[in-house]
Amino acid sequence: MNLSQLNYFKKLAEVLHYTRAAQELFITQPTLSGAISSLEKELGAPLFERNGRSVLLTPYGEVFYEHVYLALRAIDDGVAAVSARSSASFGTVNLGTTFTTQDHYLPSLIRDFEEAFDKRVIVKVFQGFTNYLTEQLHRGALDVAFCGKRDNEPDIAYFPVKHYELALYVRDDHPLASADAITFAELNAVDLHTYRRGTPIGERVAKMLEEADVRGASLGYDDDVSMGSFLSYSGGNAGALMLDSLGAQLFGNLHQVRVEGVPEHFYTVYMAHHKKHVHSRAVTDFIDFVKAHPGNDLIGQVLPEAVAE
Repeated sequence: MNLSQLNYFKKLAEVLHYTRAAQELFITQPTLSGAISSLEKELGAPLFERNGRSVLLTPYGEVFYEHVYLALRAIDDGVAAVSARSSASFGTVNLGTTFTTQDHYLPSLIRDFEEAFDKRVIVKVFQGFTNYLTEQLHRGALDVAFCGKRDNEPDIAYFPVKHYELALYVRDDHPLASADAITFAELNAVDLHTYRRGTPIGERVAKMLEEADVRGASLGYDDDVSMGSFLSYSGGNAGALMLDSLGAQLFGNLHQVRVEGVPEHFYTVYMAHHKKHVHSRAVTDFIDFVKAHPGNDLIGQVLPEAVAE
């Protein structure tokens, strides 16, 4: 077997579809099928089984994948270690981000970074939710992520870069649209929607609502944009408790109402990266650039535990 066959196997094991895997590898499907057949013949065991138009890993394939993944990760770390010793910064930074930072912050940051390094480093941006992005940092599929902070992640380094306020948003034709501020008790009269549990932001909002005795909220949203879109096209008594980020900025018919008792700087976004992975010079330079960037809200500040979510 050779390195190409292992890379082909890894890609197919992750997407579980021959056509899509071949497209992402920039090879033909017969080439991919031949490489997998050769591997199976050499190993003396089937690695995949057909499932309609897709495939599934066999028990042999699952075991083989774990070892192939670690072996290819070790090779990538070796390449990164050599690159890190280079005197010039060049290459690619695989960057993951939540919806929240895709307001003015992230585009400005990437623009400033590319100008500082004369576009010798390419930043590839991938979108996802915090839990998914953290998993991709562990797998090595991402170098850096802008996301929330998950508990019990000792191998992930978190650096705070941006904070966002939490407020009630209603349509301009809602009765509360003319209010400057309301109390938690008044939220009970609103058809309230907010983030789902299981995410850093969702857990924090749910805990606050429970402590304030706000009942009946629908905890169903993963992101600000989906919530803002729902609210923008919903009439009646609907309201959304969400961050003052992209989801609110995209829709011109939404009005912000401050909720008394919501902590200031409610939610913090972090730059996250894996402590134990060897980073290329390009990634290291990007991390250092972000830490010193003037667009950060939190340079030189120490966050209290209550805010550091």
